[in-house]
Amino acid sequence: MAGPPSDQESPLSRVLQKARDLAREVRETAERVHKAAKESNRLTAVARRHSERGRQLSEKGRQEARVVKHSIGWSLDATQKAGRRLSGKDEG
Repeated sequence: MAGPPSDQESPLSRVLQKARDLAREVRETAERVHKAAKESNRLTAVARRHSERGRQLSEKGRQEARVVKHSIGWSLDATQKAGRRLSGKDEG
């Protein structure tokens, strides 16, 4: 901002200078807001990518858990059948 007006400045020139100063402040504020909005958009995109990756990993984890559950069930069935066969042979 300019210092106190000198006696030689006309009221119009003081008003014009004030208008220029305010316009500069508005422009600087608009540039800061625009920069912040761009950063916000960038961070939102990053968050979306991370969220999607999390969903993918979660689904993969569920699929792997189903496979493990099936495998454990199959192993338990096989163990029980083997136990029954062995029990039958021991009795006979």
